[in-house]
Amino acid sequence: MNPGWGKFKELPAPLQKQIIQRMGFGLAMLALFGVIWAATGTLGLAIPGLAMAGCLLGSGGLLFYRCMQREYICLTGAVKEVSTSGLRKKPKFLLIDTEQGLIKISAGRRPFPTDSTVALYLAVNTQVYEEDGIFKVYGCLALALAAPPKKRID
Repeated sequence: MNPGWGKFKELPAPLQKQIIQRMGFGLAMLALFGVIWAATGTLGLAIPGLAMAGCLLGSGGLLFYRCMQREYICLTGAVKEVSTSGLRKKPKFLLIDTEQGLIKISAGRRPFPTDSTVALYLAVNTQVYEEDGIFKVYGCLALALAAPPKKRID
């Protein structure tokens, strides 16, 4: 068995998912580049697909390299507050209570219920800003539910 594949299987599931998604979309864009170039015969129309494929494959490769070098940290905490946008009430920011303190991070596309436990994966060199006792992080490698939400009994 390939030693790289064994290390990949040891990674946490959210990081595996991110790597597979980035590489998969990169390969799909590379195939789309080939189809557009073959169908039109014009390289100029296909170049954006090639650029997108290069960006996605490079991003997936860099994430794979970082994970193989163990250049990430995992923080686990409970979601204390979910900030929502105006009328549509889409989640914007999460306030996560960890052992290190309160962390404010963008919610992304998935809503996380209050009092649920989440795992936050950060690169070692991620910029962290402190404001009013809250740590702000503007980018992460992955964010996933670590355990099902706790049920409240009133």
